[in-house]
Amino acid sequence: MATSRTGTTKWLHIAKQARHQAQTNGQTHCPICHTPLDYTHGRTPNSAEVDHITPASLGGTDTLDNVRIICRLCNQRRGNGKKHKPPKHGNTKTRAPHVTRTTSTDTW
Repeated sequence: MATSRTGTTKWLHIAKQARHQAQTNGQTHCPICHTPLDYTHGRTPNSAEVDHITPASLGGTDTLDNVRIICRLCNQRRGNGKKHKPPKHGNTKTRAPHVTRTTSTDTW
């Protein structure tokens, strides 16, 4: 069974160091949305999470200089850091639904 990259011993060590460093430096709020960070409870919208500044999918590394602490909500919104383009709305006309008409008199 394959292990996720963020489940490796190296990543867990980096994440622990980053959280400790942020608390030691007095980081109490998310640098993106300014919500108070919760270092004691995980998986809540304001829990402190370690975020890759440059995602691994875009060539980022699992090092302290490539991570930061942000709230869980901002971390989930960021995803892998790629900006999602809105859908194109070139054709704004809506089509009428296709209707099948029966011409048989058996259904009357």
